[in-house]
Amino acid sequence: MKRCPKCQRDYSDDTLRFCLDDGVPLIGAADTRPLGRESDPPPTAVMYEPAPTIKSSGATIPSYPSYLSGEGRRPQSRDARQSNPLLTVGVVTIAVLLLALVCIAGFFVLRQPPVNGPAQTGAANSKPADSPNRKSDPAPVDTKRTADDIATAEPSTGTPLKITASASSIRLAVQSNTYYPANAIDGKRSTAWIEGVDGPGLGEWIRFDFDREIVLHRILIQPGYFKSPQIWAENNRLATLTAQFSDGTSRDLNFNDRMDSQKVDVGAVRTKWVRFVIKSVYYGTDPDTALSEVAFEWEP
Repeated sequence: MKRCPKCQRDYSDDTLRFCLDDGVPLIGAADTRPLGRESDPPPTAVMYEPAPTIKSSGATIPSYPSYLSGEGRRPQSRDARQSNPLLTVGVVTIAVLLLALVCIAGFFVLRQPPVNGPAQTGAANSKPADSPNRKSDPAPVDTKRTADDIATAEPSTGTPLKITASASSIRLAVQSNTYYPANAIDGKRSTAWIEGVDGPGLGEWIRFDFDREIVLHRILIQPGYFKSPQIWAENNRLATLTAQFSDGTSRDLNFNDRMDSQKVDVGAVRTKWVRFVIKSVYYGTDPDTALSEVAFEWEP
C-alpha cells in the first residue's frame, strides 16, 4: 500500500511510484508525514573513535623485567654456577699458599734449637747462624759417648760427667756449617767452635762448666779446624791459651802448629769449670780462630 503525501490518496498497486492526480512521489502507507517535511534521519549510532595507529619504525623487541635481562639478571642459575668454581679455585689456592708459608716458618722455627743445646752424637751440624759477639747459653753435654777422635775420659766408677759449653762470641753460620761452643765437645773433629769478632779473636774465650767439682789432670785439645787439612791451614790455629780454673788459678797452654790432637798435663787442679782465653795464634788465610775438640782426664 502506497499513499500520496499531498492528497492522501491511497494506492494498492505497489508498483506505482507517483500519484496519478498530482504527480507527487508516493510513500508507504505507514508514513503519514505531511508533504514537504523532510524525513527524519535514521537514528545515529554512537561510534567510539579508534586510537590513531602509530607506524612502527622497526621490528619490535619484547622487553623483560631487569632481573631477567642479560645486564641486570640476578647471578643465579648458569652465571652463578660458572662463577662459583672460579671462586672456589681462588680460595683453595690462597689457602694452600698460606699453609705452605706456615709450614716453611714452622720448619725454620723447629730446626732452631737453643744456642749450644745438647750435642747429639752422629747428628748433622745444621744449627742456624747466631749473631756475632753473643754469649752462648750453657747447654749440658753428656761426654759418655763414642768419639771420632777424643772424648772426656770417665773414671772406672762414678756417674758420667756432664759438661756445658759457652763462649764470648760465635762466628755466623756458613750454609749448614755452624760454629757453636758445644761443637768443641761433641766428639767430632769435623765441627768446631770459631770465635765471631773481627781479627784473630785474641782475648775471646770458651768456657766448660762441669756438673760437679772434679780433680782435673790432663786436657786434650785439637787446636784448629780439623775438618780437612786444607780448612785447617786456612783458619787461624791456637798457639797459646790461658786456662783459668774455678779455684782462682790459671796457666798458659802452648801448642805446636800441627794437625794433631795434643795433650797438656795440668797436675791435679780441683775445679768446677775451665775457661780458655785465646792468647796467641798461628795465622792462616782466614782471619777467624777455631777449636775443634776439647776433652778432659779427671777423677772425682
